[in-house]
Amino acid sequence: MKSIHNITTILITITLALLLSACNITDTHTDILQEDTTPPVITLNGEANITLEQDAVYTELGATALDGVDGNVSVTISGTVDTSKVGTYIIAYSAKDKVGNEANATRSVEVITVMPILSSLSLESNTTTANKGETVQLSVVGTYSDNSTKAVNENVTYIITPADKAKVNDSILTALKDGNVTVQATVGGVVSNSVKLHITWVVNGHVLPPEPDPTVNNATLLGVDSNDNGVRDDVERWIYETYDHPIERGIFMQSARAYNKVIVDPSKAHETMKYIVNVSHCESYWSMGILRMQKRNLNYTFGEYRSGEDEIGPIQFNTMKRHMAYTRFNGELSGGVYGDKLEPDEWIQGCEFDEKGILKELK
Repeated sequence: MKSIHNITTILITITLALLLSACNITDTHTDILQEDTTPPVITLNGEANITLEQDAVYTELGATALDGVDGNVSVTISGTVDTSKVGTYIIAYSAKDKVGNEANATRSVEVITVMPILSSLSLESNTTTANKGETVQLSVVGTYSDNSTKAVNENVTYIITPADKAKVNDSILTALKDGNVTVQATVGGVVSNSVKLHITWVVNGHVLPPEPDPTVNNATLLGVDSNDNGVRDDVERWIYETYDHPIERGIFMQSARAYNKVIVDPSKAHETMKYIVNVSHCESYWSMGILRMQKRNLNYTFGEYRSGEDEIGPIQFNTMKRHMAYTRFNGELSGGVYGDKLEPDEWIQGCEFDEKGILKELK
């Protein structure tokens, strides 16, 4: 009986011990659940700050959440992105563990305006012809990647060919030299179409001839006279570039024509000397003293001590052939006396140009 009693006592003791042990485990787990105050950690998939162009597609990349006790927990996402409208959008992410600890995170999505790219340029001018010294209005219109168009006024560079015939400042082209000019506009590497301009040189209604090719011009005795007025083109241009007054221009244009006449055939110097005499009379008429000029009510004097031959000679006789021809002309006249019986007030009859300095046709 005593042995049975002892066995019973041992079994009761073991049972109590197991019960107490079970109670302790349950209490410990309850303590763990009650002490969990740490929220999950949210990790965004992708960047926290995203920039999109207007009308682009926004793709939500989502997020994950990991809790120290519960492991992976679900993430709730709220917020929308409307890429048709420019602005900043916030996407919110939240996660809770089993005991209610909550974590929050956000993603910022900025929708920006798409800047259209310049794709082509169109250049226009308000005229295709201009006189030397005149201005031409240029306009540049850009076409962009969104098919929009607008005037372009800034950061425009102009390509002028030949470069010395014109200049552009703030879309205003100034004609510098006569001839044909091609103009293009360029912005950021985009080049426009070409605009062609014809620049003339007209003075008091007289159209100056173009600059001749020096090689062609100097290959012959008389050179190039494209407007057939008896004056070599390079000499005519030099006169108009050098002298401003119409009387002055007229005197030198007449001189140039006379020199071309006399060197054609120096052996006929006695016949052609009349052209030089006329030049001398015209110069003398306009070279009288100030008092005489005032007496005649004239407002211009050529100058009493000027020599038309000295001024124009180096330009007129610029080749050996021309110089020698003029020398032979003077040699034919050696020893002779030439002139006429005109009175000083009649010397103006020797002038072969009008009040604008434009040559008249020889009679």
